[in-house]
Amino acid sequence: HTHLSTRFVVGFVRAASPTRTSAAMDSETPQVTPLKEDPSVKRKRADGEYTPPEVVALQPLAVIDHSCKVDDAFLKTVHGEVGGSTRIDPDELQRILMTVGEFTTKAGGSAANTARGLAHGFDVSTGLIGAVGRDEWGGIFVNSMKRSGVDTTFLTIKGNKSYTGRCVCLVDQRGQRTMRPALEDAIRLQADEIRPEALRGVKWVIVNGYSYYGPGLVEASVDAAVEAGCKVAMHLASFEVVRRFRKPLEKLLSSGKVTLVVANEDEARELVGGGAGDSIEVDTKIEDALQQLASWCKIAVITLGDKGCLAMAGEERVAQKAFKGFPIEDTTGAGDLFASGFMYGLLRNQPLQRCCEIGCLAGAAVVQVMGAEVSNEGWTWLHSHLHEGRAATLVRGSAAAVQRELLACYELINSIGRGVVYYGSARLKSDHVHFVRSRELGAQISKLLGSPTWTGGGPGMMEAASLGAMDAGMTVGGIRIEREAGTSVRSSAQSYLKPEHTVFCKFLSPRKVALVDAGVRKKEGDRTAYVFLPGGLGTMDELFELFTLYQLNKLGTDFPVPVIIVNYDGFYDCLLDFIKTMEGHGTVGVGEYDQMVVKKNNEEVLQYLQEYYKL
Repeated sequence: HTHLSTRFVVGFVRAASPTRTSAAMDSETPQVTPLKEDPSVKRKRADGEYTPPEVVALQPLAVIDHSCKVDDAFLKTVHGEVGGSTRIDPDELQRILMTVGEFTTKAGGSAANTARGLAHGFDVSTGLIGAVGRDEWGGIFVNSMKRSGVDTTFLTIKGNKSYTGRCVCLVDQRGQRTMRPALEDAIRLQADEIRPEALRGVKWVIVNGYSYYGPGLVEASVDAAVEAGCKVAMHLASFEVVRRFRKPLEKLLSSGKVTLVVANEDEARELVGGGAGDSIEVDTKIEDALQQLASWCKIAVITLGDKGCLAMAGEERVAQKAFKGFPIEDTTGAGDLFASGFMYGLLRNQPLQRCCEIGCLAGAAVVQVMGAEVSNEGWTWLHSHLHEGRAATLVRGSAAAVQRELLACYELINSIGRGVVYYGSARLKSDHVHFVRSRELGAQISKLLGSPTWTGGGPGMMEAASLGAMDAGMTVGGIRIEREAGTSVRSSAQSYLKPEHTVFCKFLSPRKVALVDAGVRKKEGDRTAYVFLPGGLGTMDELFELFTLYQLNKLGTDFPVPVIIVNYDGFYDCLLDFIKTMEGHGTVGVGEYDQMVVKKNNEEVLQYLQEYYKL
């Protein structure tokens, strides 16, 4: 293939699944709530001990995508329906590439796109099961998957002279893509090569409709997953696949073995409407299709392109708008990335509406670039929309690890709710008088305000306030750092907090930003506060950062929040003298810290909060 005039790009994966998306610009976009990282999720350890991935996706044969922009005139020269996926032979693929002009080459395949999105974009441990050829394209595919963090130990490299599948992705001026795969000579996984033992410990197995082209492969995969105790997600792939394999699809979906089914509107109509002929089924109402799919599977989702999606789980039905306000470059992989986002939500026990939000957001991220690969800018765009206010600005310039930590922090805040944030020393022990008073204060404030309690989740004053709130029967959340000052690492097993109410951060910035956000007031009825107990340098850092945010009107709160310095036994007298010195020298202005109050004991704190919130 070296004689072709190409722009050869080796990158990440994504490709397939027909999702119709308009290129129209629209500034109106739905609000998205943030996400939560599950602290119980295990990873492959540095000592080599293997932990099964959470998700395994079935990609029977590896595929390399060649993507190119074309006009309508060129599409008329290509056999098959525009907008769908029709198989061609290698000679036809070569003819298209020689006449199309410039194109990009990347690893692809519908299941691989979904796996890549989960691993690279959402930090979900994901494996890919299938076969790959021992050729240059196979090497590109495997290396690309590894770079995105996908577990490739499930992939089989076959034969001395075997061939990897290839696909031409023709993208028109509207961003709509037409797929032409050449797979007849490609090496592929066989049905008898899938065994339940390989799937033990995996939570979900994703099966794509394209797998029906391998005789018995879908049925063998689903049966192996069920026997291994995995849940099964089915992605219908394309309306051509549904048309050709309607009967086995209906049999499978109605068997009760599939937990989640994802289809676009053409696929859903084609399957449920039972249309005949060569044209796309258009008479079946989407609502009827959704009802039928939901009667077969516990969760049914129909993507609607630029209109968003519909979903049903039992009696619950939700609708989610699509995200707009950006140019559509290429819809290749939109459905696959939607599946990544939706699956992420399910794995993190999110409500159905949230899963749809995340799915639509992931689909929106991929259509902004050419090819089925979300760019680094696209993932940053996605994460910034999952956060609010100041966090959005921070995330846009942050490394991926910081983004993921912020993602986890903000989802935990959304799950528990904002409340009273306590700061203080991690060094003071349970027999210290300040510890005893702080525990009593934590219980009293919880009873008074009825709000959740937030701390850094560490020992000392943080533990005291948290235990007090627990004594009062209230919810406590902790955003922990790997090591507190003057302490050794405490594992989650040693923590006084519930694992589902805890996020661990390697980086200090996500923790600091999130703790501030945990105390802002978004509604007038919110009862929050920042309470500073006796502390050291870290506490001072948090205190002065909070004051600076107030000074610059960057706190991100919609209503004022009280900041209380608890001056047990004159602990903060020197600090207060220093603040007066700054005022005297004009380095801070009088009145810039009006929200800051100093209280000597618990009784004064409670009286102030009672008056502040008119309780």
